[in-house]
Amino acid sequence: MKKTIFNILRILVIIACVGVIFYEAFHIYLDRKEYSVADNEYDSIRNEMVIWPESEDESSVIDYPLLQIDFEGLLKTNPDFVAWIYFPCLDISYPVVRENEVDQYLYLTFDGTENRAGSIFEDVLSDPEFKGMHDIVFGHNMRDGSMFGKLKKLYQSKEDLLADNPYVYIYTKDYVFRYRVFGYYITNVGSEAYKVVQTDESYDDFLTYIKYNSAYPRPSDADFSERPSLLTLSTCSGVSGSGKRFVVHTYKTDAWKIVSD
Repeated sequence: MKKTIFNILRILVIIACVGVIFYEAFHIYLDRKEYSVADNEYDSIRNEMVIWPESEDESSVIDYPLLQIDFEGLLKTNPDFVAWIYFPCLDISYPVVRENEVDQYLYLTFDGTENRAGSIFEDVLSDPEFKGMHDIVFGHNMRDGSMFGKLKKLYQSKEDLLADNPYVYIYTKDYVFRYRVFGYYITNVGSEAYKVVQTDESYDDFLTYIKYNSAYPRPSDADFSERPSLLTLSTCSGVSGSGKRFVVHTYKTDAWKIVSD
């Protein structure tokens, strides 16, 4: 009798385990299908709304990558569009929207589709023209490396990926801004990494905080004497729901006015 009960329990455990496996496999399939929809959307945006330089020689005529972006077309698709972000060394290239309320674009793609991939979005308290003392841009840490999923390569790679090109570019309708990475680290939700900076004193305190926490050595020639605008890129880190975040801090080194034809 005991043996029979034991066998029944064992069978039930096996059935339960198989059920869990199928359940997880099904949800992985749904996730990949959903992420694929988002990837296709952003690929289409890049192909239709951005013209890339035909050669490196063409882009070197000026001091920034010569991307031709259809701002009017992007604004028609989404009036919250504020900029295009390009991080060459990690091949990150996306439209940036500015949220009107907290986490508005956490699970909405650029065209408004509900999708866990979400959008690359600027914090509601940041300056829409990227001229604030400290602006923040968020993106999901996608397993397939899309969105801000490649940021983690900065600390995972054994190579210094920033050695040859430590710059992030922000293209607005009127300007191209170049930012240089000067720090990154893993932090927590709500930490001082997301500090609202509005005064010279809070700016200097923020720089001290970054220097103390950064896993990346600050460039010896980094100049903060004029308190250039800071841009922080933020994404999730570690197990989902852990509250861990990975942030990359950059400072504005150059600004070019876009001259319309």
